[in-house]
Amino acid sequence: MLTKAMPFYECREGIYEIDEFECTEIFVITGKERALVLDTGTGIGDLKGLIEERITDLPYDVLLTHNHVDHMGGAAWFPKVYMHPEDLAHEDPCFPPTLEMRKFFARVIREGSGKYYDYTEEDIRPWPKEPEKLPVEDGHVFHLGGRDVTIFHCPGHTAGELVALDEMTGTLLCGDAFNGNFLLDSSHLKEDRREIAYQCLDAIRRIQSMEGAYRSAFNFHHDYRGFGSPLSPDLIGNQITNLEMILSGKADFRNIPDVLNPGTDKWVAEYRNSSITLVDGDIRTIAGLWQ
Repeated sequence: MLTKAMPFYECREGIYEIDEFECTEIFVITGKERALVLDTGTGIGDLKGLIEERITDLPYDVLLTHNHVDHMGGAAWFPKVYMHPEDLAHEDPCFPPTLEMRKFFARVIREGSGKYYDYTEEDIRPWPKEPEKLPVEDGHVFHLGGRDVTIFHCPGHTAGELVALDEMTGTLLCGDAFNGNFLLDSSHLKEDRREIAYQCLDAIRRIQSMEGAYRSAFNFHHDYRGFGSPLSPDLIGNQITNLEMILSGKADFRNIPDVLNPGTDKWVAEYRNSSITLVDGDIRTIAGLWQ
């Protein structure tokens, strides 16, 4: 199995970043007694073998930061996974993800990058079973032995998006809650689509207020940062400003190609190194500029 083809790097003491062929990043935090795995990628190759044979022999839990295919596509090879109740209630319509969906996502990333990766679509295997899904609430602490990891709810990208704070190293591991190319999703809201922007703004303001608790932040895609390197320290503040400008109708809106949907365009709001798109529609609707 592909345990050697996926590079991993100890980006902070006891925190390992695994690169799943640029589809997504997976993180493993190790303590003295237990470990915590954050996300399971698209499900290419043998992630479980990589973790257990090359990173840690400790018992571990698996937390899904959210319910998108590129973060929970490999969940079936683990007996149970933790998710926020909002993402359990508003599951992605393709949960469990189909084999074709996982292959399609990996194909889009591979073809969009123009790079060669040491795997074939045969290495994206069907799910053998569904894992047991357990709820985890805001403020939950995973005690790993000598280090604690606290989980915070940060909705916006999904209703149940989670971020994790490793107290020992002051590292924020933030799934897709913060990203240079941030995707806002209001599909679970039936009436006021602006509500998700307000929820997201409140959530990331709370995370920003914890600045003294963390010194660096890693999102789970390294296309806007180097592999093993943190996000730009001004991104969280710029994402807040961008959301504020969207809600006030003052954002800088641009039409650009949609790399995840080849052959189509999408509208984005841009502010410095922050770009925000609405997954389920036109971002200008949030600003009240488009119906």
